[in-house]
Formats: sequence, C-alpha cells, structure tokens
Amino acid sequence: MDKRLIVWTLDSSDCNVHSELLSFSESPISDRFQPSVQKAPDLEAGLLKLAAGDSDLLAMPASIMRGNEALIAESGCSVIGARSPRRPNLVLVSPNRLFYQPKSAIIVSDSNLVRRQFMRARPDLTVISPDDVTGARGKKAPSDDIDRARWLGQMLDSGIIDGFVISRAEYENSGQTERRHTLMTSSQERGGPHFLPKPYSDLIVIVARRGFPKAMAELVTEPEGNTVLWIQSRILGSLDEDLFELLGIQVRHRQVGSLIREAEEEKDLVMLDACHNPEGEVKEDEVRVEVRMEIISADGRRTLELHRLIPRSEFQHATISLLRDWGQLLAETSREVPRDHPSDALAPPFIQLHDS
Repeated sequence: MDKRLIVWTLDSSDCNVHSELLSFSESPISDRFQPSVQKAPDLEAGLLKLAAGDSDLLAMPASIMRGNEALIAESGCSVIGARSPRRPNLVLVSPNRLFYQPKSAIIVSDSNLVRRQFMRARPDLTVISPDDVTGARGKKAPSDDIDRARWLGQMLDSGIIDGFVISRAEYENSGQTERRHTLMTSSQERGGPHFLPKPYSDLIVIVARRGFPKAMAELVTEPEGNTVLWIQSRILGSLDEDLFELLGIQVRHRQVGSLIREAEEEKDLVMLDACHNPEGEVKEDEVRVEVRMEIISADGRRTLELHRLIPRSEFQHATISLLRDWGQLLAETSREVPRDHPSDALAPPFIQLHDS
C-alpha cells in the first residue's frame, strides 16, 4: 500500500456524504491506498485544506457545488466526478399513505415542486409550506432543516397537520418515529402518481486539485454518477433561475433487459422501439441512459414531461438535442395562444408555471 487518501466531507441536511464515504472507505476499492475520511466544517475550510495539500479530495452534495463553481475554481480545484445517488426519493411522514389521506388533509412541504406533485395526485388535499403552519402560541417553523423536521413531527403528533414531506436523511437525522412512505419516481400502474426528485438529489460530487491522477479519480467516482452530474449540470445551465425549484428530474443508467421487461408489462411500444437498433436487433451490451424531466403547472392540473432513452455512448450529443427540444416545448406551451381573428380574446397558455 503506497499511501493514505485523505478525504474531507461536507454534509447537508438531506445528503449524508460522510456516512456514504465511510462505507466507501471500508470497501476493497484498491490495494494502492487506504482512504481516511474526515468532516470539514464548511466549504471554505474544505477548499483551503485541499488547496494546501492537507487533503486529497473533498466530497460534498452537488447542491452545495451549485453557485460555488467560481470559488472552487479560484482555489485551484475542480470537480472530477460524482457518485451515484443512493436515496434521491423523498418520504411522506404520516400515519396514512397518500391515497388513504382524508379529504382536505393538510400536507406540508418546503418544496414548490413537491407541493405541485401532491396537488396533481390528490387535488382535494391542502398542501402548504412550513411557513403557513402556526404552532402553539403562534410559533412558526424553525429555519434549520433538522429542527424544522422535528417541529413538524410535533405538529403531526398534535393533530395540526396530517403529514409532511422530507428527505430520507432528514427523517433519520431528526429522530422521527412516525411511519414513512417513500414517494416513488415510477408509479405501480401506468398513469398513476409519480414523484420525480428535485435536481441534484442525493448526488455527491468529488472535488480535487487540478492534475489529480485520472486512474485514482475513476476509483472514487462512479460512471453513473458522472453521467448524472454531466447531464443535470447542462440541463440546469440552460434553465432560467426561476424554474430551478419547479423542475423534477431523474437521470440514471438502465440495463436493456429490465427496460424490455418493463415495456412488455406496460405494453409500451415506444420504449420497446428505443431498446432496438434500426435493424430491429437488441443491443444487450450497451447501457441506456434514461432522462426524465417534468414541470407542473401552479394548480397541479397540467404537466409538461420529457422522457428519453439514450445509448450511453451517445448521451453527450443526445443531451444537446434534448435541451433544444425541451426549450421549444416549454416556450410553446407557456406562451399565450395567439388570436385567430383580431376580435378574439387571447387564450391562456397551456401551462401556467407561476401563481397569478
């Protein structure tokens, strides 16, 4: 064994980077080094340690990386890849599942996307943000994510609300005792409710000094994580800032065999066609990249969704085409319908993205 690999980690309330990297360090990843995982107090301290050579890598949630790209570059560092999301799905904390909630049940989420997803699935529910909940003696929700999750648990126990939505990490870190129900990205039946996660959900990026050996980078990153980071970064870079919190997105690797079985069960001819080459032959040896994106109207009644299956060898070029198609689709469906005659009234757009 040649050396120790010192990895500093930075957690967020919804992404336990440290525990994930500890599991990674205990696996037989290489005979050449032994990872040593330590916690960084904040991003600036982690970058200073990295730039000074006191550590080799800094692992952090991709959500923290967003908006701090310039700071990372100024430190002489760069993102070398990512690790695949393990638990991107949110959970509903409630005694009842979604479809067993009583009419007008009060569900709380701090995500605009999730509130719209719940209104789409159950229009009869009352879905609000934590700021709209008032506790005993007029107390409002705490600003800290973990404290807010505990406070919402108290509101649930007292009967003020019927459920709330948080990440799996927040559920565990806040010591919740109530039942949890995972919000799945795919429905059990065609046309049923689904909940695509927000961008960068549970995605861990790895930062290193420039010139970090490529062979070692391949050991600490994962091919699927690298794909997710590359595609989501390009998609988010093309979006207006006000659409970030409205976008649901999932990027993952899929094996052709599982895709074909899913398509046959659901009688999905489009997916079956995407799994074959122009000659009608199945390319079993090539992984597909599945990209799903959606934006939901303010009232939850209309959804704009795009679903692509891309051969892994072509995903970079295909992402450029996807962005062009998504931009055109969004522009056409969110603009007012022009008049057929000067005396006609303007028709509202197909999808109203913002509250009027």
